[in-house]
Amino acid sequence: MNRTTRHTLVAFTTALLLAPLARPDAAEDKPTQTSRAAALRPEAGLTREQRIQWWREARFGMFIHWGLYSIPAGVWKDKVHATGYSEWIMFAEKIPAKEYELLAGRFNPVKFDAKAWAAIAKKAGMKYMVLTTKHHDGFSMFRSRLTPYNVADATPFKRDVTRELSDACRDSGIRFGCYYSIDRDWYRPQGPGNDYKQNNVWDFPASKKEDFDRYFEGFAKPQVEELLTHYRPDLLWFDEIDMKSDAQVEDLYQAIRKLRPECVVNSRIKTCRFPDHIPPPHCDYISTGDNEIADKALGFEWENPGTMNTSYGYNQNDHNWVDAKEIVLRLVDIVSKGGNYLLNVGPTSEGLIPQPSIDRLMEVGAWMETNQEAIYGTSPWKVFHDGRLLDKEAAKATKQSMGSAVDIRFTAKGNSIYAICLAWPEKDVVVRALGNKGVPDKTIAAVSMLGSKDEVKWRQTDDGLTLSVPREKPCRYAFVYRIDFKKE
Repeated sequence: MNRTTRHTLVAFTTALLLAPLARPDAAEDKPTQTSRAAALRPEAGLTREQRIQWWREARFGMFIHWGLYSIPAGVWKDKVHATGYSEWIMFAEKIPAKEYELLAGRFNPVKFDAKAWAAIAKKAGMKYMVLTTKHHDGFSMFRSRLTPYNVADATPFKRDVTRELSDACRDSGIRFGCYYSIDRDWYRPQGPGNDYKQNNVWDFPASKKEDFDRYFEGFAKPQVEELLTHYRPDLLWFDEIDMKSDAQVEDLYQAIRKLRPECVVNSRIKTCRFPDHIPPPHCDYISTGDNEIADKALGFEWENPGTMNTSYGYNQNDHNWVDAKEIVLRLVDIVSKGGNYLLNVGPTSEGLIPQPSIDRLMEVGAWMETNQEAIYGTSPWKVFHDGRLLDKEAAKATKQSMGSAVDIRFTAKGNSIYAICLAWPEKDVVVRALGNKGVPDKTIAAVSMLGSKDEVKWRQTDDGLTLSVPREKPCRYAFVYRIDFKKE
């Protein structure tokens, strides 16, 4: 994942770099093919509106940070990183590329089951999945003709996990995306070239910007083209730090549009900074900072990449788990502001999603079974919240529980508005934004609570909409009133 976001986030790092190893028979390799990946391709020339439609409706996805860093899992020799980004351990410990490379010989995740991972995501209510096909450590989690330093050729596992996951997702009706780190590759010379100084200078102290240009043209861009051609991802998730020139960004973007016009692209294709202008160029949606929820609707599609503890990759000592309730509250808050929630899991080196992650995802999935219509395919309403959570406090919402008897989030779909109470109301709820003054041109036809069979009594005045509370809770947290308006 990326530490260099608009706001500094607490994390630790890993990385490594070597010149790419070339196989003499690379030109004769045959790309892996599958009937699933060769699905019907829409005509070229799709508009952004056409590309983004499925993503906009999905609202909830699974991020997967998995690679060689799952073996040390936050521990290198006698140095223990109890919290922080375990996928950055190569950089944090300045591990020589030749030493880090030896991890590939130990990577044998025999318990990996792509169908099981897809089933977990689906049960949690997630509509898409994004896998780290190459993180900053430079190791490819897919079969690549450009380097043998990949999961299918350099490990005893000998399997293409990207192929298996892409197939499993499509069989399950889940969209599949590929994360790819271009601007940082600790296995290969990159040169300084950016303000963050996050390249491998312990192996390559004399590396120049020309090394990056050579790497981009001869390796990174061709690898992205491999992903587009062989795996046909629905989404490309970049994680970049201003290494590429404007011309290189344009070249990469046009290659994506040529090979897979329907592929959705995030804003980090250029930089991890928040865009200076909306809409930003060369992308279909904005990625906010890690675990950073926008404080309001942005007027453009956006997504928050979040974690369930302090790391993205598996960290064996990080037990700072966010509970399922808070995950639901964050999901509701994000969607109320027009965003998507890309929630991360960090599988172990054995190929298992940690049980604490699964437990939380199953709780979230149970909530989604009852309340999914307030999430999928919804849009932000004219205001995103009602209650005591003031605008100036909204920016703090990611650092504290947002539960309160009067805190409400809104989503909208068709002729309905969903008022989502972040805690169970102990008495009648007064929704100020839905008073006569708040919706002067609309007439309420019906009110109900999702998952409840009890009648909801309501009364609308200029000051607000008063709603009765059902006798029993229909779910464990975040309770959704549906307010239907008459068609005008």
